[in-house]
Amino acid sequence: MKWLTLEKIACPFVHLAHAKLMTTYYPLHKLRKIKGLENAKYVDPYAGSKGNSIRYLSVAPRTNDLKVSGVDNLFCAGEKSGLFVGHTEAICTGTLAGHNAVRLGMGMHLLILPSSITIGDIITYANEKARTREGRKDRYTFAGSVYFERMKELNLYTIDVSEIKNRIQKVNLDNVFNQKLC
Repeated sequence: MKWLTLEKIACPFVHLAHAKLMTTYYPLHKLRKIKGLENAKYVDPYAGSKGNSIRYLSVAPRTNDLKVSGVDNLFCAGEKSGLFVGHTEAICTGTLAGHNAVRLGMGMHLLILPSSITIGDIITYANEKARTREGRKDRYTFAGSVYFERMKELNLYTIDVSEIKNRIQKVNLDNVFNQKLC
């Protein structure tokens, strides 16, 4: 657990894990220039204040097309779109969110990736779990945690490129992000 302590409140920020602690890359004197963080300090029981991974300030409620609920034209990705950890998850959700933003602007239906492919499943699964108290305690990543176990159980985990291509073709999504929309 990581804490950023402010003058009157303490806000929890979850760190990835003990093994992934990072050196402080964002200088505290710069952080303190941000309104409301003038008295901030890093407190890190695992790394002696040498880490600064600030995560999950907020997660947007969203639909499985990554559109933010209650806002007509806003999409989210990465940690904002669910309790996701990792660059692969950010790239996948960012690609879909951007794609759907263009589709919305053009009056097209929004793309929801099916749960029969891994990225569709993690988006749907994390969205379902984010609605439960227990589910909000977990983090979802292709690299480990509860989702990695789910991938194996559902036979979604593979590094076989031809198998991945077959799954994408089976749901008629091959080259979906290469198609010119406008």
